[in-house]
Formats: sequence, structure tokens, C-alpha cells
Amino acid sequence: MGCANPGPPKPPSLHLARVPNDLSAVRQGTRVTLHLTLPKTTTDNEPLDRDSNVEICRSEGTSECAPVIKVPISKINNLQDTLPQNLASGASVEVHYQVRITNAGGRAAGWSKPVTVAGGDAPDQIQGLQASLGGTGLLLRWIPSAMPFDEVRIERIEPDKAQPKKTSIERKRSQQQQQTVLAVPATGGDPGGAVDGTAEAGQRYVYRLERRRRLQLGKDEIWVGGEVTELDTGILRDTTPPAVPQSLEVLSSESGISLSWQPGTETDLAGYVVYRVDDSGELRLTAMPVTAPQFTDTTAIKGKQYRYRVAAVDRAGNESGKSEPVTEEMR
Repeated sequence: MGCANPGPPKPPSLHLARVPNDLSAVRQGTRVTLHLTLPKTTTDNEPLDRDSNVEICRSEGTSECAPVIKVPISKINNLQDTLPQNLASGASVEVHYQVRITNAGGRAAGWSKPVTVAGGDAPDQIQGLQASLGGTGLLLRWIPSAMPFDEVRIERIEPDKAQPKKTSIERKRSQQQQQTVLAVPATGGDPGGAVDGTAEAGQRYVYRLERRRRLQLGKDEIWVGGEVTELDTGILRDTTPPAVPQSLEVLSSESGISLSWQPGTETDLAGYVVYRVDDSGELRLTAMPVTAPQFTDTTAIKGKQYRYRVAAVDRAGNESGKSEPVTEEMR
């Protein structure tokens, strides 16, 4: 009875993890955040050793890469390196990172290709961040900086947005969809503010802002960011009134005293309230806001003089200041 040929014996596995090929690095202030995907198998196509470690080294220019991070493979979701003072300030310089996976015996298949961030001075951190909701959206304000930079990156997260049960891949995609990113250019200097036109009353948002500068280091274009400033808006309430109506005009006729004014531009404008003043005091003529920028007072008495003012009202009930008065006599 014959038996199959087992072939030549295989050498024992060295348990060397494959070299990661997607290392990335982002600098914000003095902190560099690194991301990578763990290989699933070793160079011998064996499962990755559970006792493996992730090691990351850092080098400046052409200097030797020195170890700065060593963590178990179970803790790669928060890989961060803090730049020393000589690399976090001064003139711009290339800072390189590489990664390798070591097994329980401390052996590795090799270092990855380097990724580069910019050392040197980073843009100032945003200070005095405030938010207020109004007719054009949510207005973010901060103290302008005189230090040169290229843009303000604004990330918006909706932490309270209800999500149905999903797979891990769907959850990751959903989290990415909850993040809204704006880039506000600083070509004319620090704008000191920005408007998020999609923010809504009754919602809660978390904003993360950083100033960023674009550098050309060798052949590479690299962005360097300042420290991130975070603001939790809480549940938004619209407390900003519309603009005061302008260019109020008045005309008397047999049917009454007609008023017209320049329409407001707020997206949440509900209408206008008309006030009349005579010898007996001030009277609100419109129980409900009128939607058109015009109104006719049909209750005016012939021969009597009146003074009129108009205010704008938004959907949250915020009322603007009153317009400059106009005076007319019913003829």
C-alpha cells in the first residue's frame, strides 16, 4: 500500500510579523499622532504572535532613528509622540518616523518606510473660542493671531446623534460621516471667525479647531498644525436676533397709511412686527409677524399724526431692535 510523498520538510517559523506599509503621522503642536494597520500574518503566513509589540523610532534629517514608542499590539489605537523642545520650535526641519513589529523574542522582519512631519515652530493655538447661533448659522469667533499660517481647520462632531446597531465597519463609516470638516483660508490674515451654515438649534456639536501651515520640505509638501482647541456647544439655543429693518418708508392714502422696508436676509426670519405711536402711547399693530416687508395701517384716523417703527422676528422668537421711526398724517 503506497503513501503520498510529504515533500521536503519545512523550516520552523521565525514568527516575524510582516512590515506595516501604511504608517501615517500628523503633527498638532508638540504632539505627533501615528496610525498604522497591523499585519494579520507573519512572513511565513502564520498568525501574528499575540505577544508582539509595536516599536516606533524617530529621526531628524539623516540622523539614526531612535526608539520613542514601544507598546503591545493591543494598544495601537493611541500612538502619540511628544516632540522635544529642539524639534518643536525654531526653524523647520524634517522629522521621520518608522515602525516595526517585534515578536516575543524581540525580533522583527525590519523597519517600515519612513513618514515625515515638519519640526520647528507650529502655528499658535486658537484662544478665546466662542459660539453663537443666529440667522445665518452658528458663528464661531476667536482671538486673531499675528503669526502667519495658511488655514483654520474646523472639525465638527455630533456626539448625541442616534445611530442604529451596525457592524464595526459600518460604525467606522458612520463616525466618519458624523464629522464635518471646514477649511477656512487665511490668505488675508487670521479671519478671527467662521460660520457653520448647517448647524441647527436643538442640536449639540463639538468643534475642534486648529491653525495649520503648509511647508515645502525638500520634495514634500507638509502640513503642520497647532494645538487643537475644542468647544462643546451643549444643546444649541438661538438667542441672536435678526438685523434691525432698514429703509422704512411711509405713504398715506384713502385706504390707510402704507409702510414698506428693505427685507431681511436671515435664513430663519419669521417676519416683522409693526409698532405705532401716538398721543396715547405705543401700540403693536400686528398680533402675528407679517411675512412680507410691507404693511398698511387701516385703523389710522384721518387728520391724526402717527409715528411708526418696525422690528424683525426669527423662528426662535428673537426680536430685533426697532427701526428708525417715520412719521405720517392720515389724510
